[in-house]
Parts: sequence; structure tokens; C-alpha cells
Amino acid sequence: MTYKIPQYQPQFVYDKDSYDDLEKQLDELNAELNVREIEVTFTGERLFFGNVTSSHDAYQFIRDTILKGIEVQEHFVALYLSQANKIIGYYHHSTGTINSTTVDIEIVAAVALKTLAKAVIISHNHPSGNLKPSEADRVITKRIKEALALFDIKLLDHIITTREGYYSFTDENERSLSGMEKTSPLETKLREEILKQLKRVTEANAPNLYELLHSREGYAKAEEMVIRKVLHDQMIPAAVIPLIEQELEMI
Repeated sequence: MTYKIPQYQPQFVYDKDSYDDLEKQLDELNAELNVREIEVTFTGERLFFGNVTSSHDAYQFIRDTILKGIEVQEHFVALYLSQANKIIGYYHHSTGTINSTTVDIEIVAAVALKTLAKAVIISHNHPSGNLKPSEADRVITKRIKEALALFDIKLLDHIITTREGYYSFTDENERSLSGMEKTSPLETKLREEILKQLKRVTEANAPNLYELLHSREGYAKAEEMVIRKVLHDQMIPAAVIPLIEQELEMI
């Protein structure tokens, strides 16, 4: 025969008032310690066909997004793009007064991370119709660019929007976006000489280079190639031009 020992459940005795106080304390503690998940949700839809490959594409989308208030209040909008230049979504970040609006860099960057964006385009409008960027516009551009760069996300452009037109920081090669430092007198002189030589390029004497120079991006590439050879090989720009043509023939 085996021993059988009765099993008893432990008994608890609570003082009702003390128990109520304990429940209250636990509720307060839970309220302090609970952490809520933050979500970025997609609401509403807007039709847009094609990819965003230029400032004009971005301007058309942004203008239609804030069209109703474009001449009344400043708005700040961010477009989030995929690797294929498709709009993942847009974020109407803030609506301000007739001449200002607030921008939270942390939130703009956080939404980019949450949506897995590879690039961002930011934009705000000037109700006055003035397309000239302010120094504050340049500062915020530089700060957002630097914040996104920490996560390998590229700030493609900052577009100032009005009903009649737009100003693109990328098209105008704004330093706050391009990251270029202040041009020295020597660099200015060198660029002037390069421009002088490139203006002499014709379809007959350098057809490949001539074709390259017919776009803003092409000219920037050609100028970079000339500067690199001038600095590396210590040649004058006039002597570099034929070499650039030969390189382009081999591509």
C-alpha cells in the first residue's frame, strides 16, 4: 500500500480595502510601463501613372495634392519613393500660416524608415507666388538630407511650389542639396575655362561629347571628366577635350 497525502490548495485571505488599493497600484504601474506600438497607416488613395523621374513629375503630383490651399497657407509635403522611382506614398506633414509652416525632421525620417523608402522628395509652397528659396529653406533641406543619409536614404529634391510654377533645388544645383562647398576663385576660373572649351565642341569635331552636352546631367558628367583629367594629369582643358571624346567612343 502506498501513502496518499491529501493535496490542499493554499488559502488566501485578503482585506477588502487593501486588495482594492493593490489593484489600483497595479493599474497605475501598468499605465506607466506599457509601451504602445507606433504605426504608419496608409489612408486614402490618389491616382498617379508612371514613375517620378524629374522635378516636373514631382511638381505635378504635389501641386494636385495641396491645390486647394496652395495660395492661402504654407504646406509641407514629403513623397516617399521606391528603388524604381515609384511613389510608395505621400505624407502631408504640416499646414501652417501664410508665410511659414513647421517641419519635424525626426518624423519625416521616421516615415521614410517605416515605409522602407529608398528616396524622398520634400516640398512646400509659397502662397505669395515667390519662387526664390529663403535661407531657412536651405537650412532645413541640408538637415533633412543629412538625417536621411544616416540610413542610406537619398533626398532627391526640395521643390518650392506655386500655382504657376516651381523651383527645384536639384535643377538649380542648390548647395544645400548637392553638398558642394563654397566655390573658390581658382575653381570658378577653372569652370569658366572648361565652359569656354566645351562651347567650342561641335557635332563635327566631337560627336559623342556634343550629344552628351545636350542635357544638364550630361554637361555635369562632361565637366567632371575634364576636371578629373586636369587635376590628375595636369593638362589644360583644351588638351583634355579630344581625350574625353576618345573615351566616349569606347563606351
